[in-house]
Amino acid sequence: MRSEVKSVMPKILRTLSALLLGLWFVGTAWAQRLSAPSLLGKPLAQVEASLGKPRHVETKTGTRFYKVEGFVRAVVAFSPHKTLASLTFQFAPGGVPGEREALAKVGAESLPSGWSATWSAPGASGNDELKFFKPAPPSNPNKFIATKHFLERMQERGVSQAEALDLLQNGQRFYDPKNDSYIRYKNGVYVALTKDGILKTVVRGNVNRRWRPL
Repeated sequence: MRSEVKSVMPKILRTLSALLLGLWFVGTAWAQRLSAPSLLGKPLAQVEASLGKPRHVETKTGTRFYKVEGFVRAVVAFSPHKTLASLTFQFAPGGVPGEREALAKVGAESLPSGWSATWSAPGASGNDELKFFKPAPPSNPNKFIATKHFLERMQERGVSQAEALDLLQNGQRFYDPKNDSYIRYKNGVYVALTKDGILKTVVRGNVNRRWRPL
């Protein structure tokens, strides 16, 4: 009896190994075909043609949860016009090394104009999360409120009032998803502000790769 079990076990193990490998290839191939940027801002029908039907829909918010091969889940929030407003992919904790690899897995090395991505490890769900969203535009792009901290940083970093004003009026515009800040940048100096025009700080430095052009 023992000899029969011993002779069968290698076959069982080989079959299980082949099955697991097949599942891995299916999940990997699907993830490689996935293009998150192609879904951003798209209508519900087009999103679900790619992700399938949701496993759950929240009654109050309308947020939809999808089971997606290769991820814990995908979470989608739609605008009142039923177009995709935000898309979050949840990864098993530690499943990918970092943001760059996560973006590559969903085919998002570049994003459509106006869209941003944030990486949280772990996120609010306890899983690692890659979220795509469109930042709300500043409520009044030409109205600014200087904080005490901002004025102290101006003095500390040798930024004159004229230089700061030129930055705010003529600087390149970016969004910083990590700090939820709007950036005005010019000639190696940048100002970070909120969407309500509150000036947070001023820094001498270069454009950061995580900033998204506006």
